[in-house]
Amino acid sequence: TNFRPPELVSGLPHMADMVAKSWPPDMSLLFSKETYSFPEDLTVAETLLAVPLGAEKAESRERWWSNTWPQTVLGGTVQTIQMALAGTFLAAIFAFPLSFLAARNTAPSGAIYHSVKMLVNFLRSVPDFAVGLILISAVGLGAFNGVMALTFATTMVLVKLFSEAIEGIDSGVVEAIVTTGANRFQVVSFAVVPQIMPDFISFVIYRFEANIRSATVLGLIGAGGIGLQMTTYFRLFDYQKAAVCVIVLIVLVMLTDYASAKLRKLVT
Repeated sequence: TNFRPPELVSGLPHMADMVAKSWPPDMSLLFSKETYSFPEDLTVAETLLAVPLGAEKAESRERWWSNTWPQTVLGGTVQTIQMALAGTFLAAIFAFPLSFLAARNTAPSGAIYHSVKMLVNFLRSVPDFAVGLILISAVGLGAFNGVMALTFATTMVLVKLFSEAIEGIDSGVVEAIVTTGANRFQVVSFAVVPQIMPDFISFVIYRFEANIRSATVLGLIGAGGIGLQMTTYFRLFDYQKAAVCVIVLIVLVMLTDYASAKLRKLVT
């Protein structure tokens, strides 16, 4: 595994030096706007700032960067939250109907159940980071790429969670509704959905919490938000500005964890 504790110990002074260079954090970055002007030779800019290679002129690349870069850390934070919200919301819409096809007790047939289950398990193995890289060729870099990657990955996870919740419902309630002569749609509407709705809401809230972190990681591939800012500052060795992003991200994750825990208690 190439795990060498002596190397880790010898690298501690370098880690301490990096932390020292991060202090004090440049808190003015919370509200001040950051702009970048690209030189005519864009090799460094392409390497450090992940500017799309398709643009041919410096002006077009500067325009792309000005549209993608949130400018303030608070703006990047808001963009990250928006990405997580949009990705989770769209995923919940797509996953809800698919979950009934992936549940053994609600799928129209065994063939549909096994087909959907296998497809979801296969697609769920693809990380959102890889999806984001693939989508670059289709939609380019930026927050839209991040939203699509989060939507895809979250849909697959929610289908698995939703379908397992459906399979765990009380069959007695279903049988009682069936004896009244209800059709399949009525059985699902009045016997299945009321039982699993608290779990559905809880799973969606949990995935939003996880997508806050995922949206930050997607910044590594230029998906916008505070992740893009933090990555750029680290690559530029501007540790005081990077420290601000880290602090804001820690606070954001803590607040999200607290809020999601409270919301899950209300619905379960």
